[in-house]
Amino acid sequence: MLDEILFDVEEQEDDETLEVDKHKAKEVADQRMTLFSNHSINVSRENRYRFPSSQFGYTVSTTPTFVLHDFRQILNTYMRLEAYCDAVDDFSGPLPDYDFGKSEPDLFQAVFYPRSIAPRTPMKPLASIQMTEQTLSSMWFRLVAHYFEWLAGISELLFLNSADKLRLTVCQLCKVICFSVVYANYAMKNEEDQDLLLFGSGYYWDPARGNDPLMDDYCQELKRVVDQVIVPVRKVRMTKEEFVIVKLIVLFDCTNLIGISQEGLMFSRSTCNKYREVLARYVRSTFEEKAVAEGWNDETVVRLSIERINSLLDLPMGVEKLGQVDDDILAALVERNYGGMRGILQQQIHTESKKIRNK
Repeated sequence: MLDEILFDVEEQEDDETLEVDKHKAKEVADQRMTLFSNHSINVSRENRYRFPSSQFGYTVSTTPTFVLHDFRQILNTYMRLEAYCDAVDDFSGPLPDYDFGKSEPDLFQAVFYPRSIAPRTPMKPLASIQMTEQTLSSMWFRLVAHYFEWLAGISELLFLNSADKLRLTVCQLCKVICFSVVYANYAMKNEEDQDLLLFGSGYYWDPARGNDPLMDDYCQELKRVVDQVIVPVRKVRMTKEEFVIVKLIVLFDCTNLIGISQEGLMFSRSTCNKYREVLARYVRSTFEEKAVAEGWNDETVVRLSIERINSLLDLPMGVEKLGQVDDDILAALVERNYGGMRGILQQQIHTESKKIRNK
């Protein structure tokens, strides 16, 4: 159970001398979630309770964004992180050789070694792999791996205790991934592709080629809400820079998150407000740069900036609904083991975490 992981993490934090035990034999029929303390992966004491980006062979920035005050530095850091996670260029070299045996990926592996749960294919949204029962699991693992690899470059997460960090990142997963899907469909679609739903890394759904009622229902419902969220995105013509910042706001927006500690909630809200401020400064700077050419006075710059900022800050509300729809449908597919989705990691994210969110 996810509660067991959280409880186990809290106990381990109180005992700095506790070492990671050898992985105990696990019966196939046992559906309980693997505890951190019983995992076979050896993680150094220094890195055991954090997202160790250095272990992935890449360091996004030597200076934590938590202490940066120049919004341009923060934006540059996360633009680089996004490009790295999207596998736009081969920054990372060959995949690390992790020996996980034949065990199923679980939350521990996804958090600490996301590149090991799916091939690191470029995330550019192309229509090359039609969504079917046979491709659902591979698509899911690629997007989840992208998400956890992205988390490894967010230094603020180091300031949360392990239980809060786990709750935040697992419970916000669907929202953040769905927002990335929204941006992919907004940025990459042309007029003849309007009926398609692009997921990234080549995965897509074409209703004209669909012949599986369950998959068609999932993609059709997801596309319906994606199209609703895209409307305001298109209206403001959101830039990649704005997407990168709003994505961080979506992650740290804990308005509907249950179970996080008071300290974690206050820190997450503070971080969310910080990125709202980063967004506001970025938007204001873009209008100031255009002011001379357009002949705008200061009052016009302020008015246009406020209008755009408000429009961008309204987007997370639609993303909240989209993430809930995605999570609910995937939880049902996991329960039915559709497409082989009843794995340990899928249950941890879509089944066990739902129990916590619904408490």
